[in-house]
Amino acid sequence: MKTVYVKIIAFFLTITMFAPPADARKNEDVENIGNRRISGGGVYGIFPNLITFEREIELGREVAAEFEKTAIIFDDPVVSEYIDRITQNIVRHSDAKIPIHVKVVDTDEVNAFAFPGGFFYVNRGLILEADNESELVGVIAHEISHIIARHGTARMSRGQYLQIAALPAMIFGGYWVQMALDVGLGLAINLELLGVTRESEREADQLGIQYAWNAGYDPNGFVTFFEKLQAEEKSSPGRLAGWFRTHPSTEDRIVAALDEQRHLPEKGYYIINTSEFDRIKARLQAIEDARNAWEERNPDEVRRPTLRRRVEEGAPHPDDPDGSEGEAPTRTRPTLRRPGDEIP
Repeated sequence: MKTVYVKIIAFFLTITMFAPPADARKNEDVENIGNRRISGGGVYGIFPNLITFEREIELGREVAAEFEKTAIIFDDPVVSEYIDRITQNIVRHSDAKIPIHVKVVDTDEVNAFAFPGGFFYVNRGLILEADNESELVGVIAHEISHIIARHGTARMSRGQYLQIAALPAMIFGGYWVQMALDVGLGLAINLELLGVTRESEREADQLGIQYAWNAGYDPNGFVTFFEKLQAEEKSSPGRLAGWFRTHPSTEDRIVAALDEQRHLPEKGYYIINTSEFDRIKARLQAIEDARNAWEERNPDEVRRPTLRRRVEEGAPHPDDPDGSEGEAPTRTRPTLRRPGDEIP
């Protein structure tokens, strides 16, 4: 009986450690985006995700609530509405099966991140770092792809499968069998977590490019943004540590992303930029400049997070007394490019 249990464990560990990556075998039917099943299987799509959608949303809500206890949410209504609108546009052109909630975090760190269950955050610094709307959309599409593919709960499921598989031998096996399984299981989980990180990033790259393309944006936006950050990190090491801590920098990812673009059907035009993006970025820069000027005038004071005062209807906003910045951005024609055109 012990031999049977050991063989079962060996089978699970073999699947976990040596199965080929699944991203090369799925997500190719781009004409059917929205109807595809992108579910984040437990082990390379062989076994189902053990976490239900309902539980995943509950977990994400709990984590998001804890995060927002320490984070400062950027509550500017113009910026928040813009980010929500372009995010929901990408969601409508994706495989999302649950609602996606997005907020802007008031920090100059260049980053964005998603929690399971549809909770997504964009740092103010990321918006300022993007050169155009297609770059911003590329990052947004990449991050919500982690939610859509259920990468967070897939990792949880894989760990549970390994533990379940090892349970009989841990109970009935002898001392040396249990010791061997302890070592083997720990090694398998470590390798699995490393592997799923690489796999999930590749899949998020692939899906994000597809969703940006499906929404009409230049699918090369995320790649140009990624390459720009790589170049900046080489010239100023450490400035973008937060980004590269959560987005592993590897040349093969860029090569794979470029290859994914070549497999997409060509469109007549792609959106590169909009005047609305430029207005939002200018608005954020003006806010940043005002803060810096305040700190220069008050070097001995510690700036604490403050709440925006409620403004009565019709009254001027205290942060925008002349009302010029509070106007809704004028939506004009976006910058387009034809396939093959040189990107400005």
